[in-house]
Amino acid sequence: MESSLPSPDATPLLPPPGGADLSSLMASFFNPSLPVLIVTVIVIFLTPLLIHTLIFRSRAATTLPTFLLVGPVGGGKTSLMTAFESETESGKPPPDTRTSQSPLSLECSISAAIAGTSKYRSANDPSMKSYLKFLLSDTPGHGKLRHLALSQISSPVIRGVIFVLDSSLTDIRGTAEYLYDVLLAMQKVASASGATSSQPKRLLIACNKSDVFTALPAGKIQKLLEEEITKMRVSRSKGILDVEDDGEGNEEKEWLGEGGEGPFEFKAMEEVGVEVEVKGGSVEKKDWKEKLSAFIGGCL
Repeated sequence: MESSLPSPDATPLLPPPGGADLSSLMASFFNPSLPVLIVTVIVIFLTPLLIHTLIFRSRAATTLPTFLLVGPVGGGKTSLMTAFESETESGKPPPDTRTSQSPLSLECSISAAIAGTSKYRSANDPSMKSYLKFLLSDTPGHGKLRHLALSQISSPVIRGVIFVLDSSLTDIRGTAEYLYDVLLAMQKVASASGATSSQPKRLLIACNKSDVFTALPAGKIQKLLEEEITKMRVSRSKGILDVEDDGEGNEEKEWLGEGGEGPFEFKAMEEVGVEVEVKGGSVEKKDWKEKLSAFIGGCL
């Protein structure tokens, strides 16, 4: 009868290499410790949030370039803005005008071919068929609320300022005072940012309601405003000097333009980094879309 006992010369059966480690790993995997379990749960829940943040962070940080509509009450800022937005986006007639008491922004778009950065592109470039989006921001024209507009001029998202006035120019003094403050604010921004002649801050004086019988041509309005600002610059400069004589002078002299002496001209603002254009038009005749598009395109 043969014995069932193994032969002394027989080689003992050993577990495969790494078998113990594999068993330990499997045991740890199916019976994790409490710290490992907590870390795993945290990773599972935080990973989707991290991926979402990385994907959408750049989109959330993107801000559309903005063009600021400023000007006295009754100039037609809201009508001009809504007419441009309606014609650009939907083709519907503009809604009724309103008296602005708080800022209002509308998203608009122009053809990329109009943009100043596209002048070096080929006409066959596919990007020329796309549209560039921007915001038109309407601001209140009332004297007590103008600080809302002036405070926004220094914002880095502002690409240009559009000063809208009534071409009848019934209140030339009040209009010139507001325009003076806007120009001075833009001059400060240009000075602080080191704007050069190749990258000026741009202002469009939009002489609206040019179809009215009492409307003045844009060239005449420009001359009247320059004359009025010349008087204001002299009077304000004298006021600063009088305050300095009393021993309460400000360190920063707010001269508009270079030097503050002699006749004022909008063209002289280029020396301080501000470029001014004067154009006439009418919301009723729907000619502002083309004129505004050209100005906005040059700023983009």
